Amino acid sequence: MRKGFLFGLILVLLLTFPIANVFAADQTKPIDVFLDGKIISFSVNPLLDNGSTLAQFKPVFETLGLTINWNAATKTVKGTSKDLNIELSIGNKTVIVNGVKKQLTVAPKIINGVTMVPIRFLGEASGRDVSWDGRKRTVYVATTAEQVIYTTALNNAYINAEDVEGALSTYDPIVIDLEQTKVNFESNNTTYDLNYELENVEIITLEKATASVKVTLKTTKIAGPTFEDNRTYMLMNLNKVNGEWKIADSKDLKIDYLKEDFKKEEAVTTSSDNQKLILAVIEKNRDMSVKWDVAGLKSTYDASFPNLDQAMIDFQQGAPANEFEVNYSNIKIIKGSDGEAKVYYMAHIHKKNGLDFPDMNADSVVTLKKSNEGEWKITNEDNLTIEYL
Repeated sequence: MRKGFLFGLILVLLLTFPIANVFAADQTKPIDVFLDGKIISFSVNPLLDNGSTLAQFKPVFETLGLTINWNAATKTVKGTSKDLNIELSIGNKTVIVNGVKKQLTVAPKIINGVTMVPIRFLGEASGRDVSWDGRKRTVYVATTAEQVIYTTALNNAYINAEDVEGALSTYDPIVIDLEQTKVNFESNNTTYDLNYELENVEIITLEKATASVKVTLKTTKIAGPTFEDNRTYMLMNLNKVNGEWKIADSKDLKIDYLKEDFKKEEAVTTSSDNQKLILAVIEKNRDMSVKWDVAGLKSTYDASFPNLDQAMIDFQQGAPANEFEVNYSNIKIIKGSDGEAKVYYMAHIHKKNGLDFPDMNADSVVTLKKSNEGEWKITNEDNLTIEYL
């Protein structure tokens, strides 16, 4: 989304992450069970029983690498490997794992001649985490690290599938205000149709009940008003809630607007006097932004600047609650003739008082043109990157 110079860098913090509409889940779809990323085939489909998913024991035991022993007289099944021994009986909620008795929420049972057992118990007994996605009707059994990455990828998949309810199901309801988040998602969906490409997920920390990952997400516009495609680097924190990983919060680390070529230096043929005038406009723009002087700030822009009046209104709304300190560095005219110029700069923005915004570094390119009256005015601005500190 195109924004103004310094005030654009500040206002970008107020944007919510856009997500699209909801579609209904197909509750008639057979339940899929994935173990370490691979789907397990069953002769009898898994089923739900009082909130627990029961699955045919033999394919699961075999996929876990367990040797199977079935005692028809006692209706007891044993699965053994080097590190794991499981013993359970039909109709009995008590099971034995490596010699220790444990209790199931649902007892194993025989259905259509096939022994069905709770899949969550088997997954957790093997040292894995188990997640249930009611919308996709999928059980995912994997290591803790794989589950964390899976939750992150599932969230992105639901966003791209335009399923708000699905996306909300991946958040920690204790930490996240789901109702307000839903309102934000649906509101933004009326404006944009965006594609989110999850390029990388890197686990930073992994504890028993908490985890943090660094996510690289590329966002491109499919339809909607002006929007700047970008690559965002963010830190995402997850909590383990009732045995499943949920997203607790996320924080942007850096936004790259994919405009590296905008910094390319070209010929600067304008006079030294013009160069001084150009840099004076840049400094006035910075000074007026810091002082929240709307009239002074607007005077640095040409009337052709995109959405200038609305940008000034948006900027003015932030004035009462915020005080910033802004310093520029690496200011350089990278292209300049007698009628048009481009200036590259880096800005360090420090919040002194006001809303809870992080400090940031940003680099941008601003385009200026000389009016018939001989005044240099800003006609366009392009944010290149924003790095949150």
